[in-house]
Amino acid sequence: MSGSGREHVEQTAHDGRTPGGEPDSGERYLLLADISGYTGFMAGVEQEHGADFSNGVPAAYGVLGALLNSVVEGVGPDFAVVKLEGDAVFADAPAARLDGQGERVLGTIGTTYGAFIASRTRAIPSSDHVCIACPNVANLDLKWVLHRGPVVRQSVGSGSDLLGPAVTVAHRLLKNTVRDRIGYRPYLFMTDAAASGLGLSEIGFAHGEEYPDSGRIAGRIIELAQPARKNAPTLS
Repeated sequence: MSGSGREHVEQTAHDGRTPGGEPDSGERYLLLADISGYTGFMAGVEQEHGADFSNGVPAAYGVLGALLNSVVEGVGPDFAVVKLEGDAVFADAPAARLDGQGERVLGTIGTTYGAFIASRTRAIPSSDHVCIACPNVANLDLKWVLHRGPVVRQSVGSGSDLLGPAVTVAHRLLKNTVRDRIGYRPYLFMTDAAASGLGLSEIGFAHGEEYPDSGRIAGRIIELAQPARKNAPTLS
């Protein structure tokens, strides 16, 4: 991760400040970018290289770091990174900053996804690479969740975190049935709350998820490799 990206994450995670000194509670957009295929990829790397790093750390770990960094750097300045969560980036932005700015947000996500694909392409090993696991980096992809709701920034030890039902909903939506409808494709699932605030209520197509303790959460699916609507920017 570059110096600027790392410092940005550390500032946000360790002292609770957000760009511009926004208040610690209020309506915010919550963005999650999750690397699909991560668990299987890392299982293959461990099987191929083992867990003993005495002969050096497998290159796959650096690859994943570069992929996450492409997302961290791409979502700013519209979104501030809250924290890295294993194979996912969790970021947020004050609702007042982005309300009505749907095309801008789609542009940010589209550009970031393009940077992710470029980083992934650079990481694909040459044909003479002897490891059978590392070439599977080509199968890694991104899925996105975007939600809008009230959150509270809570101090935890020497750092801080975002808490509240909206945060729970955003993370829960990473486990969904979207690919039952569209297949294994990169996508953005945007809740109706986010779509309404951004002025994107007609984009993509309607989809809902059911959870035992949250009920039905309605939103819109946008396939990242397809134009979202006529004359709209292509998210690829």
